[in-house]
Amino acid sequence: MKEDFNDLYEKYMPMINHILSKLSIYKNKEEFRQIGRIALWEASQRFDERKGKFQSYAYAFILGRIKSALTKERKNIEKSLPLDDFNYVEETYYHEDFANIISKSIIEQVSLLLSTNQKKWFEAYYLYGKSPSEIANEEGVSISAVKSWRRDTLNKLRGYNKRLLS
Repeated sequence: MKEDFNDLYEKYMPMINHILSKLSIYKNKEEFRQIGRIALWEASQRFDERKGKFQSYAYAFILGRIKSALTKERKNIEKSLPLDDFNYVEETYYHEDFANIISKSIIEQVSLLLSTNQKKWFEAYYLYGKSPSEIANEEGVSISAVKSWRRDTLNKLRGYNKRLLS
């Protein structure tokens, strides 16, 4: 494109703002607006007029770059979280929450829906408040196996609950 970039930016600034709005970006908005500006400049450098309209190309290019930046930011945040502390807080919350409202008879009824390994996790967690690492040590399996039991159990119970409510 032969257009001056400042003119191009003024013309496409509403598009960048629309993309930010569409993606519900409210944190670091100026940083993502700058990513949009850079993407607009790159799109203007790479655009081939024989392949369509610049507006469509620019929109897709800017949207892609901003989504990539969001993904990268999310991954960086996930890497910086202390995973063990997060799991501990989550587990403590669930244990305290359910320990107050679920009796042993209810746990026994729910256990009828579950596989052997799912029952092991469910009972150890809800009756005794054990962590995945404690359950893994007792059962002689990896922590990821216990977390898999937890995931499958919760998915099964959510599905069962949805059927009951339907």
